[in-house]
Amino acid sequence: MIDRLAIARWFAVIAFALAAMAPRGRAQATAPAVGFGAAAAALATCRDCHEGASSKGRFDLTALPARGFGVDWLHSVARVRERVRIGEMPPPDAEPLAADARAALLRWCDATLADGIGRLPWTPGRVTVRRLSRGQWQASAQALAGVTTPLAARFPSDDLGYGFDSIGDALSFSTLHLETYVAAAEDVARRAVAAFGPVDPRGRRVEAEAMTLADGPGVGQGGEIANFHTRATLQQVVELPRDGVYRLVLRAGADQAGDQPARMELRRDGALLDAFDVPERSLREFALTTPLPGGPTTFAIAFVNDFYDPGNPDPQRRDRNLHVDWLEVHGPIDAAAAPPGAAWLPPALAKGGGEDFARALLLRAWRRPPTGAELARLRKADPEFALAAALASPHFLFRAEPRNASADRGDADGEALADHALASRLSFFLWGTGPDDALLQDAAKGRLRDLAALRAATDRLLADPRADWLATDFAAQWLELRALAERTPDPARFPGFDDALRASLRRQTELLFATVLREDRDVRELLACDFVHVDRRLAAHLGLPPVAGDGFERRPLAADQRAYGGVLGHGSVLVLTSNPTRTSPVKRGKWILENLLAAPPPPPPPGNDTLAGERAIDSAATLRAQLTQHRADPKCAGCHVRMDGLGFALEGFDPVGRPRAADAGGAIDARGELPGGRVVDGLTAIAAEVAGDPAFVRALLRKLFVYAVGRDADAIDRLHLDARADALRQAGSVTLRALVHEVVASPPFRRRAAGR
Repeated sequence: MIDRLAIARWFAVIAFALAAMAPRGRAQATAPAVGFGAAAAALATCRDCHEGASSKGRFDLTALPARGFGVDWLHSVARVRERVRIGEMPPPDAEPLAADARAALLRWCDATLADGIGRLPWTPGRVTVRRLSRGQWQASAQALAGVTTPLAARFPSDDLGYGFDSIGDALSFSTLHLETYVAAAEDVARRAVAAFGPVDPRGRRVEAEAMTLADGPGVGQGGEIANFHTRATLQQVVELPRDGVYRLVLRAGADQAGDQPARMELRRDGALLDAFDVPERSLREFALTTPLPGGPTTFAIAFVNDFYDPGNPDPQRRDRNLHVDWLEVHGPIDAAAAPPGAAWLPPALAKGGGEDFARALLLRAWRRPPTGAELARLRKADPEFALAAALASPHFLFRAEPRNASADRGDADGEALADHALASRLSFFLWGTGPDDALLQDAAKGRLRDLAALRAATDRLLADPRADWLATDFAAQWLELRALAERTPDPARFPGFDDALRASLRRQTELLFATVLREDRDVRELLACDFVHVDRRLAAHLGLPPVAGDGFERRPLAADQRAYGGVLGHGSVLVLTSNPTRTSPVKRGKWILENLLAAPPPPPPPGNDTLAGERAIDSAATLRAQLTQHRADPKCAGCHVRMDGLGFALEGFDPVGRPRAADAGGAIDARGELPGGRVVDGLTAIAAEVAGDPAFVRALLRKLFVYAVGRDADAIDRLHLDARADALRQAGSVTLRALVHEVVASPPFRRRAAGR
């Protein structure tokens, strides 16, 4: 159907563009050097380890003032602040800082960072051209055409970059991608035209003599009709384009015998739709109008009351037989209810193909106005071909982000994105699809260049149900919920853990994120809140009162139970961070550090990635003993002190996320000791610890930034983002809406590196 050779040429051009647009380094700005001021006395205790060429951790106090307000120097100050704040520095074997000296040092760090970051230009950096991820392709195709295709399940899996599948540097492209994209595009086009195009009044006719025998000894199918001489069933699969109302018409006649007329049944997927008495030999039509679901449907015609009386004096009444000519399927005959993004399609199809259809299609599919040459290529194409070609084009599959030709030419601070590219970046961030008509109009009129208008557009997209994409895609990747499909707890120890439970565990966490977003709750309620979502499966798993319906139910939580509503009390996270047979404080602590605090520990030294006495672990007590021994190794202690302390606080949950007070080793000890000697005991304490850590809001803002912009946050980005996160915390409540606005308003989101 589609010229695959032409598409291959398009992709060759795109491949060259990808190579040409690979990210390059970013410049740093510096300012006059400054001294340590009030922090000098506190830092004097650090010089034994951090002075001169042999400084530990590549952190040389004597070199810092000479660096002025450069990125490296400010980044080092941020490291000092964080390590001192959490108690990792000074180390346990060094002289501790006095409380007043520690406070003075942290105040100096805050003031220095505030002053330095304010002088630091925030340049946009380079973003590699991005291919649509599997999820984005499916969401975009459905938004554009109003239908889905099962062929999208055949797409190759997407590689992750910095935790997300929306990173251009990580997304590959192969001939397999090309083949599956073309096949899926053709299927979507066929389904869309069938679902929303004008209904063919002739319907789709299935000749009975060509149908397949499903039951009975046989049917005479040698002529132009099917002759049922005994009880039997014929069937045929028919593809219904969408859910809707259909008119089904059978043409049949029958030889009569006995006291009853011949009886014919029409079935769908094994279920009876209707039964018809066929009282005459002459063929006539029997009709039924009924709602039916879309998709492959097996229609069956059955003769159910055969009768044979060879002794009847009337030869015409001795044998009851059914004769069926055909089955016709008309429809859908009800009005097409296209989803919001596809509302343009039914009226456009009603007018047929041509240039107007091509213009309406390409504007939405390619997320920008088409050129005259592009329109000319599809001007004479029928709608199905045009739609398939648009979806298989690199202009749909790749997110090119050109400069704004009518704005400034650009300088070291970058140049403005093209209006439609900015609109696409916003809609893919919040909806996972291209812009809707209103956002395309904003782009066409240049409104998004104004920060107030951009903010208003962001609020409109967030208010739309399609913004649930942030819960089902962003949060699912940030919290690693997709990996649940790969976790298999030991079936001997945890029977009943199945795919249905995995789905419920994931959905519970997605609903929490969606609620925090929709109700403008503080993001720290992701860690402790006054409600929890459970469905019937989860309630049974956790031993909670049953849920009446089939869906999720939102239940209130008492003040002392709030942590059970947060992600650290969710089975999704607890299963992800466990081994098949036991819990893993190391995995749980590592997950917290990586995903919630943006402080991933380095990889373990070679040969130190397992516990020496793993086989001897039969309870939480023996596990704690093994980890204590592991931390005795100096090579391991630096990371494991904090990591294990965080993880131990979650020992009150078993490997499948159920609360527990004891195991085979006795009462559970859920105390964890953190750097500096602080102790957290149990879920409530660890949730409060993470929620109170400034790094949590910083980490979430960084994650949103990476997901939205499509590249990692570099040192300049992290400094600016952390400053914005700290300002929001100091102002009071921090909502997801506020964090999204910070990302959208940032120069790296609105601009691009100059000269690309």
